[in-house]
Amino acid sequence: MKKRTATRLGTVLVCLACVCLGAVLALVWQGRQSVLPAAPQISAAPLPAATPEPTPNATAAPEPTPEAEAGGDPALVEDNGLPKDQLYVTDARKGYADGALRLIIPKLGVDVPVLDGVDAQTLLRGVGLYDYAQLPGEGGANTSIAGHRNGLRGGKITDNMPFYYINTLTEGDYLYLQDSEQIYQYLWECTEVIEPSNWSPIYNQGYACVTLTTCTPIGVADHRLVVRGALVDTIPLSGDYDYPANTTEE
Repeated sequence: MKKRTATRLGTVLVCLACVCLGAVLALVWQGRQSVLPAAPQISAAPLPAATPEPTPNATAAPEPTPEAEAGGDPALVEDNGLPKDQLYVTDARKGYADGALRLIIPKLGVDVPVLDGVDAQTLLRGVGLYDYAQLPGEGGANTSIAGHRNGLRGGKITDNMPFYYINTLTEGDYLYLQDSEQIYQYLWECTEVIEPSNWSPIYNQGYACVTLTTCTPIGVADHRLVVRGALVDTIPLSGDYDYPANTTEE
């Protein structure tokens, strides 16, 4: 009798030990799960956080200023008189069609059509012209273009988007816009990082330039990267122009 009692007691103790061990293991597993970091969210959206309304009364350039007509400061000569602190849609921009401009950045191997607009669907196809951009033929234009910094494939970041490497542009590098008649040659001027809500880089700058915007950092996209080039030459379109990548190639 004592032997059976001892056996039963031993069995009960083993069962209790197993239950306790299971509970301890469950608590440890839950504790580990609670400290595991969440998977990072990857974004490649290049657009500002919100779209402001354009100023409705600035759709055409006013007459040139007397200083511009008289010559002198090149910036004044190029200035088309449009406001510098507003967003607006010019008449020329209203008539823009997909691919009427090409963006060429020889250093990066970029040669792509500039599409009409910067909505999400358009930018999945390539780079797009801001609604508030001016065209190169409008003197003193800021031709502003948006594009994705990176793509995603199988949850991994890819570098197959046009603006992935634009942060590498530097002093002496050329950018080009091309339309049906002219080649517009721009010289790299600056690169900066801004807040998503800052629209001032696509305002008219008072001189002819091209402005490229995209997201940064890659895979986080909580700021905007802005690259600007200043117009240095306008060349008649020709099939034999070699598009030098840098001032050292001329």
